[in-house]
Amino acid sequence: MTLQSDRSYPTTSRLLAGLTIEEKIALLSGASSWQTVGYPDRGINPMTLSDGPHGIGWGAAGDQAGTPQAPTAICFPTASALSCSWDTALARTQGAALATEARRTGVEVVLGPGMNIRRTPLGGRNFEYFSEDPYLSGRLAAAVIAGTESGGVGTSVKHFAVNNQEYDRFTVSAEVDERALREIYLRGFEIAVTEGRPATVMAAYNAVNGIPCTENHRLLTEILRDEWGFDGVVVSDWGAVSNQVAALKAGIDLEMPASNGMGAAAIRDALKSGELSEADIDRAAARIIDLSSRFAARDRPDAVASSEAELVELARTVAQQSIVLLRNERTTLPLARTGTVALIGEFAEKPRFQGGGSSGVNVASFATARDEISRFLSPELVRYARGYDGEQVDKALLDEAVTVASDADVTLLFVGLTELTESEGYDRETLSLPASHLALIDAACAVSPRTVVMLHKGSVVDVASWHEKVDAILDLNLGGQQVASAALDIVFGEVNPSGRTSETVPLRLEDTPAYVDYPGAQRRVHYRESIWVGYRYYDRRKMPVVYPFGHGLSYTEFEYSDPRATVHDDEQVTVEVAVRNVGERDGFEVVQVYVHDDISTVPRPERELRGFSKVWIPAGETVTTRVELDRRDFSFWDEHRDRWVIESGTFTIEIGHSSRDIRAGVGVELAGDTRSVEVVDRRTPLGHFLGDPEFAATVARFAAASPMLGGGAEMPPEMQRIVTEVINGMPLEKLRIVSAGAFSNDDIDELLARLSQ
Repeated sequence: MTLQSDRSYPTTSRLLAGLTIEEKIALLSGASSWQTVGYPDRGINPMTLSDGPHGIGWGAAGDQAGTPQAPTAICFPTASALSCSWDTALARTQGAALATEARRTGVEVVLGPGMNIRRTPLGGRNFEYFSEDPYLSGRLAAAVIAGTESGGVGTSVKHFAVNNQEYDRFTVSAEVDERALREIYLRGFEIAVTEGRPATVMAAYNAVNGIPCTENHRLLTEILRDEWGFDGVVVSDWGAVSNQVAALKAGIDLEMPASNGMGAAAIRDALKSGELSEADIDRAAARIIDLSSRFAARDRPDAVASSEAELVELARTVAQQSIVLLRNERTTLPLARTGTVALIGEFAEKPRFQGGGSSGVNVASFATARDEISRFLSPELVRYARGYDGEQVDKALLDEAVTVASDADVTLLFVGLTELTESEGYDRETLSLPASHLALIDAACAVSPRTVVMLHKGSVVDVASWHEKVDAILDLNLGGQQVASAALDIVFGEVNPSGRTSETVPLRLEDTPAYVDYPGAQRRVHYRESIWVGYRYYDRRKMPVVYPFGHGLSYTEFEYSDPRATVHDDEQVTVEVAVRNVGERDGFEVVQVYVHDDISTVPRPERELRGFSKVWIPAGETVTTRVELDRRDFSFWDEHRDRWVIESGTFTIEIGHSSRDIRAGVGVELAGDTRSVEVVDRRTPLGHFLGDPEFAATVARFAAASPMLGGGAEMPPEMQRIVTEVINGMPLEKLRIVSAGAFSNDDIDELLARLSQ
């Protein structure tokens, strides 16, 4: 899919013509750590770029010496949490709120959303990314982009591309095959670019197949611009450019941050030598002027919210919709507002609600479970114990926790990952929770009548070792500054949980697809698992998991019926299903649509997410949900033809509650793009052509006369099978030998021309 650019401003050419070559070169590097170069007296305003996938961060502080910290801002749920909402409308709303915050703090471009695939759960920056699935990632990213830019603030989709680990992130080369590159690691970016139309795309630190992303012409120009129609600015990740001239030629427009004149000097020298032309410089400079015209203007749209209180409430709403109820035995949740409740764990008073590193937001305040529980219970019914201090077991704190848990009717255990183990800059070493948190779970479960785990983390953790011991698990993820308030709304039934996992929860780290090849060595990491990432891998291997992709419980139940699929001109497929709320509470259901190719000549996943819809269904009512699919949703990347291809045949559309809880299915038949997806040439095996009766008879005749193939002699069954398989696998060009010269090269070419039509 490509886009036609309609964002070039008529004043750009005039503004560009008014600059000297030195001034145009200066535009191509930052003015400082966070600002771009500008010429306000000539109508080109400088811009401030700020970290902020889920809240405005350090860029808003500027570069003034002595600035102690970034200004305070609202911290919304991270991408890993937002993705569990499966709600594009909500994602768009959060994006619009980010625009409000950006404008308040003087930021023109927000550096986000981040949308790399969570290839391994050990990735230290996974909390900034949406999912293991490219379709879910792309749709949510596009929504955030659209929401932010509707508020007059630019976005920067990052990190392009195949940036899936922090280990050796500056120099590692991701060695990935073309099919996996297209279907898994670029597909989400493609959706975000073509549907969301971001102002900028950020090129990553790493290399892809040996070529640094900032110098990768194929990625930055051939795919991003020529194929997808991107018409914005390509900006480097901070400090990612090593060769400014190579980067400019590849497609980088803006080098960030300032390089103290080194980038400009290199460009100036290349211009003199003829390695670069003035047209190369003009092209990049014009894009930066366009960006300034759009987002540094004085007539930006009105803000979407008028008060901090509205934004805080929105952060709470997003967190509510993103929390996943993983387990709820004995109908432990929701809790009645009677009886005693123990809050155990330091996170109950100091919740971990965001990840570490550049995306950190300096908040003015945040909700805590210790404070928020007063909305539901009187103080005499609440007990508290700290439980742990850091990651090592503290026996005194553990003993206190046991005493408190044994004296309560229900224990809420606040555990998870600390910033010490999960942050930008380094990857995790294990899926396990810290030792102090694991000890707390074991000790509390031994004495508490009922236990509920309140889980804070930005990516998958090991729950297999303890989830059977507890009654309920609420996955809070990193849910922003209001996550504690949102969690207790669910615990006490004010809100019906509706989040769904955006990442499979495996039984062991050793079960994960990239386990053998992560993190690589000698500055290379091989993606040998190819397209088999996340649920695609677990489902293909029929491997047991703790919780599948798309899983999440509710306080009500839903039934599916009457699935239908209507094909329109062999281009669009409308999928419909009736969903009835058969419980006693109103609630959201996330209807997930997966596609399975019934017969394929290439390996394809058991199912692939191709659509979803989050719908509100009152108790006792039925809602018909509709999801639209197009031909791309049934295709795969053909490495031989170097394009997306559909094979003719039938496809099963599966509709369900998760990737392993399919409630309904319906088949469709589609015409393929070609008669066969296989490349047909002189090396094509004979078996490919034996469906042609005339050719099959010819081959049988020569095979019967060939001494190499038995010469028609009587053979035992096992030998007959060997001969058959040899013929099937023999390249077409070998007919010259099998036929003892009866087939010439010209004969084979004529056969090939007829058989490949």
